[in-house]
Amino acid sequence: MCCVCSLIRPIFFLSLLPFSFVQAADKTGLIDDSINPLSVTRIHDRVNYMVSLNFNNGKTAQQWRSVDCKQGKAQLLYKDLLNEEGVTKARYYGNSYLRYAPAQDDKQMTAEDIRKVCQLPIKDVRWERLSATSTVGITDLVDVNSIQRIGDILSVRMGYDFADITWEPPYDAPLELKIEHYLYNCKTHQGDAVAAMNFDSEGRVTDSLITADIVRRKSSFKINTQMAQRFEQICQLPSGKTFTAEGDFLPSANKPASTLMGPSMPDLSNNNPQWLNKFPLSAAIESQAQSLIKPWALPRFKQVRFTEVSALGKVKVQLDAQPDGYIRKLEDYGIWTVQRLTLANQLQLKFTMSISRGSSLLNKLQTDLRFPLVTGQQYQAQWDSIDSDKKVTASALRCGVTGEGDAHSIAPEFSGKYLLVECHVTNEGQLGSSEKLAWLQDLNVFVPVAQQVGDKPESLVKLENVSVIR
Repeated sequence: MCCVCSLIRPIFFLSLLPFSFVQAADKTGLIDDSINPLSVTRIHDRVNYMVSLNFNNGKTAQQWRSVDCKQGKAQLLYKDLLNEEGVTKARYYGNSYLRYAPAQDDKQMTAEDIRKVCQLPIKDVRWERLSATSTVGITDLVDVNSIQRIGDILSVRMGYDFADITWEPPYDAPLELKIEHYLYNCKTHQGDAVAAMNFDSEGRVTDSLITADIVRRKSSFKINTQMAQRFEQICQLPSGKTFTAEGDFLPSANKPASTLMGPSMPDLSNNNPQWLNKFPLSAAIESQAQSLIKPWALPRFKQVRFTEVSALGKVKVQLDAQPDGYIRKLEDYGIWTVQRLTLANQLQLKFTMSISRGSSLLNKLQTDLRFPLVTGQQYQAQWDSIDSDKKVTASALRCGVTGEGDAHSIAPEFSGKYLLVECHVTNEGQLGSSEKLAWLQDLNVFVPVAQQVGDKPESLVKLENVSVIR
């Protein structure tokens, strides 16, 4: 159970997102798909490209793909879901929402499909150095093989090599090379960027701006005086003459990870505590929380895992007991993860998400909760939580211990008795919710039995794949 804002239930949280379209995309009809020529890049044996997808329900998307022509393997990179103006409204790296995840094998592409992609008329990049490497480790480049002039229009790709591996927001996508594609009118001396792409060490696109997205961001790609001078040089290049500047450039292999521009979102894999450890509770809250759990509510386990299954969906849960008596909870929703530091898996002390750079902390608490729980006991709590933007949110709960039962009836892996606790929770700005919880007396932890959001019907919760490490 979670009782401090942010209170997030699967059905409530998912209803805020365009996730329904991700699922619907596989069920609706695909009207047409086409490769955007401005997206096609070849770095050695690897070809990257973007396919525009139009569905019969009016939805549109852009799927980025990559093909290793040497090994004959295809990969899916990420998908952008577009709004009515063609601007990205959501991105998925596989099933990861708004956060980078490694490329996945594309099992739909046949050997013939791969052969056709590898035969696309696009040359391998050939970098010419435009300047010495800057003090921050960036080298300005131009792809000589990309230079084309049709009439007055010059097409050229500029490159920026990074000496270190960096992670660029908002998706924490790894970046070692940035390519910007420009169209420049040699007669009017005007031009714009038409595509921008980030690449990893394998030459795969990890992030991009193209079509309506780059038009919206065109102020970020203004052609400065130095760049205009370069374009003018290329415009005046005699036919058949290759552009030269400071000499050929080959990127370094095995670049080190940047110590200045690392990932900005938390690594919550395996319930890693490092991110939340950076956000200490106040001394007053720490003292109050410790007095609530000691000695009667200290966890009697090292780790508990289970999958919550209900009409609201499936959520994988991992509970880890800390030496201080708190329980660190990881909730895996598939497209993101949520981590909470809790008191007995009920009162939430800290909160963060895998797709957020912030956190929420318990800031003020008033409660008459006392352990050990007994049948007939009533308790309540009111609290404030504060997030990284200093926004304060008020919440409250009312609970009653209404019965008891055999813990085996919840899951065979549980032993002893449980107490049934019924609670109603309100969170500022969110729908109210009601829950039935089982207080497992052998483990000193709450687990869900039933839940209800707003006026929707109550949904029973079944725990599957249960494991207990004592």
